[in-house]
Amino acid sequence: MQTSRNIRILREAKREANREGISLASPDKFEQWKSKVRYGLVQGLGANHPLVQKFANVRYWPVSIGRRSISDERREASFVSALSRVKGMIDAAVFEIEQEGASDDWADDTAFDPDLWEHVQDDVQAGKWDRVARETAIFVEDRVRQWSGNPKDKKTGKTLFGKALFAVVLGDSSEFRLGKEAAEWEGWRMLGTGFIQALSNVDRHNIQRRTGTDAKRYAFGVLGLGSLILTQLRYQHGEDLNIEN
Repeated sequence: MQTSRNIRILREAKREANREGISLASPDKFEQWKSKVRYGLVQGLGANHPLVQKFANVRYWPVSIGRRSISDERREASFVSALSRVKGMIDAAVFEIEQEGASDDWADDTAFDPDLWEHVQDDVQAGKWDRVARETAIFVEDRVRQWSGNPKDKKTGKTLFGKALFAVVLGDSSEFRLGKEAAEWEGWRMLGTGFIQALSNVDRHNIQRRTGTDAKRYAFGVLGLGSLILTQLRYQHGEDLNIEN
């Protein structure tokens, strides 16, 4: 599972730092170790998380002033101190990943609409939460349009987009309306039009400025709602949908 794997990677990186100490400063070992830590942080917390940025800014070697040379003792002390700071970051990251819960453990094609999940799973696993939200909204609108036969505006003959598309596809007289009676038809229509109207431009919600748990929850909320709409369409109208194989 993703959560367990990320925690395991980070803990192994910490054990390696404890075991190797200053010998980790060897160029080959050091670059591999840094890559391992960064991978665990990004996969577990997302590329924009403050801990990821903090790790990227760690200085392992003292800065020389003018032509003065830096003693081996100072270099070693600086490296060991930096390792200690990184180990603290690893502990903080592991704690946060554990507290966030096992969302990655249940997030798969059995939890969401399979086509939607296939479209966003790489972004989910990479922690690119702004892309997850944006791509979900785009994908859901595209599938609703395609499945319903690409309905046109009756007056202009142009392809429908956004709120207008959902209002027609989920309208009371539509063959693709959702629910069994008028009140349910209206509820599903309002859900669909509200979803696409609110998310027509995800950037307006400043998700790119969100970090950590907040960005992740927002993205999974969008993903869950989009999946609900597609799942209900499949459930009620599976045989009538224009689904391309």
